[in-house]
Amino acid sequence: MSKIQKIKRKDLNLEKYSDALKNALNYRIYAEYWYLDVLTNKKWECLIYGDYEVVMPIPLQYKLGFKFVLQPFYSQQLGVFYKQEISKELFREFEDRLHKYRVRAYSFNEENTESFQPKGEKKVNQILNLNRPYELIQNHFSKDRIKDIRRNSKLNLILKEEFDFDLFFELRKEAYSELESMLDVNLTKKFIKSIIDSKKHKAFMLCNSDQEVLSMILFGASNSRLIQLFSVRNKSIEPKGAFPFLLNQVIKIFAESELILDFEGSMVPGIARRNESFGAEKKYYTTYSNFKFKL
Repeated sequence: MSKIQKIKRKDLNLEKYSDALKNALNYRIYAEYWYLDVLTNKKWECLIYGDYEVVMPIPLQYKLGFKFVLQPFYSQQLGVFYKQEISKELFREFEDRLHKYRVRAYSFNEENTESFQPKGEKKVNQILNLNRPYELIQNHFSKDRIKDIRRNSKLNLILKEEFDFDLFFELRKEAYSELESMLDVNLTKKFIKSIIDSKKHKAFMLCNSDQEVLSMILFGASNSRLIQLFSVRNKSIEPKGAFPFLLNQVIKIFAESELILDFEGSMVPGIARRNESFGAEKKYYTTYSNFKFKL
């Protein structure tokens, strides 16, 4: 008899779940209970092995009487989380349990993908290890990135460790109106507030000498990863290469730390090239689906 049990969100021991995740070898902020609560409106459950030794959160949606699994927006990687390495047999048990759901999309983390090759489509993420001196990291920048940095370093730009909530959404609406129409803006606002309230974030704004905001970036910061969750540019006044310059300043601040800068993608060629121009390496996660019907 399997030791894996399904526990509904309302019955979850939050202390044990949080401890299991915090101490997991493959921790991701995406699996924090408060993170999932906001993005799913508490519509998720968890597959648990033993006494919360291994956990696998399952985000849910309900439509037209159907219950199905759907990876939430702003949550790139979930999967199986463990404090100690687990066997392939145990991982397959978790994977088989997932397959019994109707799954629109569910993403296994990079470590799951590398160790166990779950069924599904491999997708690209890019990460940059910051555990080296800045000069060594910069040696792997592309020539275009170096040009951006040199050009913008002459403009007396100001870096602030702040986040202007209202301005962020104003600029986002102006620059990405098509994206805004696809997403639930109220959910995005609620989610960003929860990230800021959690204190598990880092935020930066790049301003010109007139104190006008040129670009903004918000990271999820927890354990060893800085995950680029949101960014926005003030395209009407932003000088060429200002956003890469902002990223460079962040890299410079956190160089020689044990952090990994997680660019959170991308499968979009232009964004992928920009990420890799900082020397980021490719990692793969896996998205599984067995239920294509659109509700």
